Amino acid sequence: MIASLRIIAVALGVGIGSLTATVLALLFWGVLALAGFDDAPLAGLTAAIIVSFGVAGYAAGRMAPHTQRFHGSVAGLGLASLVLIIATLGGSPAPIGQVLLLFAIGIVIGGFGGVAGGRRG
Repeated sequence: MIASLRIIAVALGVGIGSLTATVLALLFWGVLALAGFDDAPLAGLTAAIIVSFGVAGYAAGRMAPHTQRFHGSVAGLGLASLVLIIATLGGSPAPIGQVLLLFAIGIVIGGFGGVAGGRRG
């Protein structure tokens, strides 16, 4: 299965997912701040990351010629790894339970995105 992995599809999925997370975090933050939500930056970032797992999986699944769910799951895992690296460099303690939950969410939602991206015509 690893031999049939298209690295370009996964890398593009992670890149598109990270850009989507950035744009959506700013958008969600603004909307939640206007609504008077107390923790608008954190809530907006969390929602944006969850949505971007699906977008990363969709992009990877769309580019993959086969096993779209697998490519989407790997892209979700890659984006979760990127989020973990950024959070750790920012000073987050990153407990192992939360890291495993982040990876599981990235894999599952990325896989769903990969299935959606693989549906052609």
